[in-house]
Amino acid sequence: MYRGVGQPLEVCEFPVGEPGEGQALLSLEASGICGTDLHIINGRLGIPGPLILGHEFLGRVESLGSSGARDGLGRRLKKGDSVIACVAIPCGACVSCLRGETASCMNFGVTYLKDPAGAPHFFGGYGEYLYSPVKNLVRLPAGVSIKAAAAFPCAGPTIVRACAYAGGLESGELVVVQGTGPVGLFAIAWAAAAGCTVVAIGSGASPGRLKLARRLGAGRVLDYRAMPPDERVKTVKALAAKLGRGDGADAVIEASGAPAAVPEGLDLLRTRGRYLIPGQYSASGAVSIRPELITFRALRLIGSGQYTLADVGTYLDFLKKNPAVQRAFAACVTHTFTVDQAGTALAAVEAGAAGKAIFVRK
Repeated sequence: MYRGVGQPLEVCEFPVGEPGEGQALLSLEASGICGTDLHIINGRLGIPGPLILGHEFLGRVESLGSSGARDGLGRRLKKGDSVIACVAIPCGACVSCLRGETASCMNFGVTYLKDPAGAPHFFGGYGEYLYSPVKNLVRLPAGVSIKAAAAFPCAGPTIVRACAYAGGLESGELVVVQGTGPVGLFAIAWAAAAGCTVVAIGSGASPGRLKLARRLGAGRVLDYRAMPPDERVKTVKALAAKLGRGDGADAVIEASGAPAAVPEGLDLLRTRGRYLIPGQYSASGAVSIRPELITFRALRLIGSGQYTLADVGTYLDFLKKNPAVQRAFAACVTHTFTVDQAGTALAAVEAGAAGKAIFVRK
């Protein structure tokens, strides 16, 4: 349990009962650690405790609070099904929701911002059980492994939505991905599968992540610690000219969460290029940019911080259709922990030691 900034996580026990109407009781199969969890713990999002952290829960349906239950995409659910539990609750009434843009709801809530002292207690992903609204579940298709799906259940749909907002990625485009954490790794795989030439910018301090970036489809991987920004820009522009793509990358995806990546991202783009910014998910500080670049080169900047249930379905369908990607995603899960090891797990993630870390049952 998270109680507040600067306080260690606590291991707590609560009774497990039957779910209420419209609810499902899930048992833990895999639950990921996301960078957002670290932002909460470090006080960057201003979310108070007490609460159970975690929003990447994959579980087995143990019981349902109503018969004839269907998941958020309309598919029947039964005991024993494996599901992803989504946490976002769009309001359904704001301008965005009425336009069908529920990923950008102006008043969205989340299922896990509740005090665990109140029944049914298990609201967040760092637990061996979870109670979730049935409408927030997406059933895993047959043939999709838990471990592969657990690699990017948040990062994957986040990139799917960002790319949808940006008009999609086209075969033959040059795409630069800034960052090789979970968001960046999925972005690399997604762009490579679309037929794009992919350049990844990562850190040599995490060589395992750079190796994963290559496996997932990055044709070139640039170490930002070893290559200065102007050299990275020259390298990308030279590759763009060689490929006949103009004066820079067709699209740059900011997935590092580092504010300093944004000015460089603008420099990396070609005229009329698209800058996707799904990675700046906390107040990490300001940077100076050159707005005339946006004006004179007609750049397009696209922000995206959430996703829809349909995007989760797209993520899972992507895995089902690409067995080789499934195997690569499973390899991205480099560390597993039990929930009573949460402190150790978070320290490993914050240090950059893990490609992807998940919780599993004892």
